[in-house]
Amino acid sequence: MYELLEQLHTLIEENEDGTFRFDSMRAVVALDFAKTEIEKTYKG
Repeated sequence: MYELLEQLHTLIEENEDGTFRFDSMRAVVALDFAKTEIEKTYKG
């Protein structure tokens, strides 16, 4: 999970100058997955 978040963070940083085509749908899916996994950790 942390690896996925780090990859997402890297993609966002690479897009700061606007030259990298950041896939926003991939970001939404990744963040939703991370949120679900974090919720499972605290509930379980």
